[in-house]
Amino acid sequence: MFEHSIKVPRHFKISANIVKKVATEGGSVKNLLYDSKLRFFRTNVIYALITETIKHSGDVDKLFEATGILTKEPRLDPWLAKVIATELIFGKKELPGRSKPEETILSYKELFEKVPLPPVEVKSEVRRPRYVRINTNLLTTSDAIGAFQDEGYKFIRCTSGSYDDYLKQIQGLTEYDFTQDYHVKTMFVFHPNTKFHDYDLYLENKLILQDKATALPVHLLAPPQGSVILDMCAAPGMKTTQLAAYIRNQGKIYAVERNEQRYETLCDFVNKTESKCVTTMHRDSLDIKKGECDDAEYIILDPSCSGSGMQLSIHNYVEDVRLARLTSLQEKFLKHAMNSFPKAKKIVYSTCSLFPQENERVISNVVKSSRAKWKVLNVKELLKGNWNNFGSGMYGEMGTRCLYSKPDSDLTTGFFLAVLERDPKQEKPEDGTDKETSNVKKEKKKRPVEEDSVAVEAASAELNDEEVLKDRKKKKRSKEECNVQRLSNDNTIKNKKHKEADSETNDNVEENKFENEESKKSKKKKKKDRENDLAEEINVVPDNNVDDSIVEQKKKKKRKNKENEVEERNKSIDVNTNRENDLAEEISFIPDNNVEDLIVEKKKKKKQLIVEERNESIDVNTNGDSCEPVKKKKKRNKE
Repeated sequence: MFEHSIKVPRHFKISANIVKKVATEGGSVKNLLYDSKLRFFRTNVIYALITETIKHSGDVDKLFEATGILTKEPRLDPWLAKVIATELIFGKKELPGRSKPEETILSYKELFEKVPLPPVEVKSEVRRPRYVRINTNLLTTSDAIGAFQDEGYKFIRCTSGSYDDYLKQIQGLTEYDFTQDYHVKTMFVFHPNTKFHDYDLYLENKLILQDKATALPVHLLAPPQGSVILDMCAAPGMKTTQLAAYIRNQGKIYAVERNEQRYETLCDFVNKTESKCVTTMHRDSLDIKKGECDDAEYIILDPSCSGSGMQLSIHNYVEDVRLARLTSLQEKFLKHAMNSFPKAKKIVYSTCSLFPQENERVISNVVKSSRAKWKVLNVKELLKGNWNNFGSGMYGEMGTRCLYSKPDSDLTTGFFLAVLERDPKQEKPEDGTDKETSNVKKEKKKRPVEEDSVAVEAASAELNDEEVLKDRKKKKRSKEECNVQRLSNDNTIKNKKHKEADSETNDNVEENKFENEESKKSKKKKKKDRENDLAEEINVVPDNNVDDSIVEQKKKKKRKNKENEVEERNKSIDVNTNRENDLAEEISFIPDNNVEDLIVEKKKKKKQLIVEERNESIDVNTNGDSCEPVKKKKKRNKE
């Protein structure tokens, strides 16, 4: 057993604790290193030790396996042993103290040296510049530029060219040069060797050491002043305080953190940066139910991840079991953000991981299965094309709309980011029905919400959904029956109309026949009347005793009748036919030898008679007092 009479040096303990958190929880080294409790400690020493431990993690594991130190020394803490062994083999080659863990590692030094290790590959790493953000709650950007210039730094204006021109510009910064960031205007870029841990603005919380990649989520969320914002995984408070400065403390920010120690760090950082609009909440974001934080309009979500994008990541790979556990947790957080806050308009999801399983796949799975309708915005369009790295097309168009920040090309930490916006349409019902039916369901049945049990809510929702489906089926059936009845009624009406049309046509035909018959009858009557009038004219003889007035009236009538008869005789064919029949009767009494001659003579006589009759009628019209035509007619009849 170890005797702890001599304490282990503090920087070994702190370094071992941070390396353990990075390996198991996937936290950020800088966020853990610049904790408020370590603010006045030698952070540069710890930072260098952590860097070496993470860099040589694989080699140290091989040494431990070859020598069997962890099995032979069960009381030895593996994370502390890894830090001490790194310092002894790859660092200063010596140990400062005489504590029991240090003596144990020293006893295995000769065995470590005998283990063959592969040669260390010297990689030409791209050095990232130093990024700092101005806390505009306490200091303006113009005052910050003046303060930097007072310290001897030279301000170089950011290029107005392309994003690639900007990257070349910051790579060419000298030790005393600084410029403003291309995207986040409250951030400035310095040479990689610039140190701010002892700088007054840093100690006064007016200057925040924050990487550019972690500042992009707030830049793309872009909430207006007066907004209500929810930070679901807020500690240590970098994004929370950046949000407060972005809206100038005009609005409301819910900052939620589950871990007690990290929650204390969050509260301390919020107070020191004077982020007055922030309300801290010590609880799990997944426990926030409907009715709590319902006024949240903008959500920022940076859940726990593997941390594979960090420069000081201990993971060359991540075990499948751990990765599956992380992705499951990330999907739960994103689903909760999309479905539990009815007024939420925009969500920014981000991780410090470069694994697509934690990034594009999470976005694709959740958006497709979400009850609420959300769409993934194109980050390239939001940044106006001024970015180089985007998501993979393996996950469709959603993947290509996301953003990656990569250390080699973007000169930042490895980072992933996706921007989601609520679709203007309402939520999709769980049973797949239309939006209208879901709204009708909500209006008709306002069921009480039981906050104590989520299971009861789900069961009641399912029952109501079944009832809505039944009602819809009944309505469909009734509509179909009505349609059938309408069709049958339409057919009967059409048949009736056809029958009426047929009957009308028949009636019209009968009426036409009846009219034709009546017209024929009337014509026959007229003919008879005319014939009678003619007979009267022929048989009437003037009487000497008749009054002159009566004779004159009769003459007028006869004149009119004569005129009509002349016109009708010229037009009608019946008169000619009667005359031919008379001729035939006369011919029948004549001998056969002279028939032809008689016929010719008769025709001539008839023509002469017709001409004479016409002339007589004209004479009658002119000389109404004479009665010669009547006498001539009598002679003709005798002949």
